[in-house]
Amino acid sequence: MVLNNCDMFDRLFNIFKANLGSVLPNQDRVSDEDRELSRQYDEWKQQQDRQSQSKDSGGSPQHTFLREDQEHFVTLELRTGASFEEIKASYKRLIKQYHPDRFHNDPSKYKTALEITQRLNRSYNYFEQKFGK
Repeated sequence: MVLNNCDMFDRLFNIFKANLGSVLPNQDRVSDEDRELSRQYDEWKQQQDRQSQSKDSGGSPQHTFLREDQEHFVTLELRTGASFEEIKASYKRLIKQYHPDRFHNDPSKYKTALEITQRLNRSYNYFEQKFGK
């Protein structure tokens, strides 16, 4: 099995993270610098994963996703880094499922569906602006 530098770094960092908990059971002992390094590594790893996915999918345009994007992906029931086509399909499916007109006979369900629809619209509009559609 041949490992490239990214895989080796990834394995070493996972070993470090696993052993850090056993060596330092009290999380207060972990320095702010170590936490920052861990956060930077997580962001770097996500970027590497997105780049490898874009190469596999034929080289679609690269978009950088932030932590605030995660909330919108969760709202649309998608994995982080989904393409705009996947976002659009999920949005349409969820809007059909939760549209308030389907629940006009039940006031409590109608109110809930209205709130869900508003969140879906907010998330979809966010991605429209992000992708420039």
